[in-house]
Amino acid sequence: MKNILVLGGSPRKESVSSELCSALLKAAPADVSVKVCNAYEMNALPCLGCGGCERIRGCVRHDLDGFMHDFENADFFIISTPVYNSSVPSPLKAVVDRFQRYYALRFSHGVKPTVEKPKRAALLIAAGSAGEGAESIESMFLRQFTVLNTTLAATVFADSTDTRPLTPEKLEEARRAGELLFSEN
Repeated sequence: MKNILVLGGSPRKESVSSELCSALLKAAPADVSVKVCNAYEMNALPCLGCGGCERIRGCVRHDLDGFMHDFENADFFIISTPVYNSSVPSPLKAVVDRFQRYYALRFSHGVKPTVEKPKRAALLIAAGSAGEGAESIESMFLRQFTVLNTTLAATVFADSTDTRPLTPEKLEEARRAGELLFSEN
């Protein structure tokens, strides 16, 4: 069975980014396991920049060990986030910063790949205003994915969501992104 790990970055259960995620997941094969983690509920401690992961293989903080285990075992990784001030919300950023342990594995311990199981990812971004933040957020995750043995298969960006609802076309774009994500290519 294949595993999908969804990392949500919205504080709202019925958010635009979660609507995009639901549309994308409609393309998932029937025989997959889906685990959804919300950054706001994870209460991730911030990275201290303490260098502990350069000395040991892992993080000296253990609050995200379960999530990192799920990440390492996932076949597909979906990040669903709103845009806050041209970036991701701080609870999601706290989780993202804790991927530092994999940078340390690569650059301090010489481990390559740092995550044994390769995975394909999708990035779903919702912005309240027009055109805000998508490029910088996608760029941030693309850099991370190079160390995480992860390939970005699709990005969906919905903007101006403060003034208009998601269109059927945008939801269809998300579903097609799911087809791309889950394809065997």
